[in-house]
Amino acid sequence: MQIPMKSKQLIALFITAFALVLMYLSAYLPYVKGSLYITALQNSQQATTLQDYLKPYEDAFNFWSPVGDPEEIRFFGNNILNLLSNQKQTLSETAATNLVDYAFDKLNSPSLGTKGLNYSQVILEKASILASYGKIYKKPEAFQKAEELYKQGLELSPHRPQFLYGLLSLYLAEGKTVEAKAIGETILKYWPTDQNIAKIMAELK
Repeated sequence: MQIPMKSKQLIALFITAFALVLMYLSAYLPYVKGSLYITALQNSQQATTLQDYLKPYEDAFNFWSPVGDPEEIRFFGNNILNLLSNQKQTLSETAATNLVDYAFDKLNSPSLGTKGLNYSQVILEKASILASYGKIYKKPEAFQKAEELYKQGLELSPHRPQFLYGLLSLYLAEGKTVEAKAIGETILKYWPTDQNIAKIMAELK
């Protein structure tokens, strides 16, 4: 049966419209969202207040796109970790606390899911942020929560080295020698050629 010319034109029009919508959702919107995040990274370097620092990121987070949101949040979490670690002398405790709270609010977003590699990475970022915050500002409660998160991560990924190394670093910072030795022995069990851990273990003994 031959399809009438008018029907062919309607089908072609529908296919073209569908392709344009698909391109808009899968390419254009993610591109704009990514561009906003890059702009936020650049603008945050000149920020003098916490509000100035966060405002560009808010613009990026609030821009809706069907893809890109989880990636942006994880990138942001890593940015906050670097900020805490590398600029501890210029970041007040109040600003750091507000920054950590803001980061956790984003990292607890439902868009990140509750399972899989992406969720495991989020747990690692949260634990690392709290560990860094606790070390710099002497916050025992941050250490405790970081320990819980590292252990939660190990339950999800028992052999993932980042959780083991993070837990070891945490115990060393807290002066928990017995716990540090136990984690160090576990690391050497899986990676017996790690000279840095072997040196740490020798010092602990």
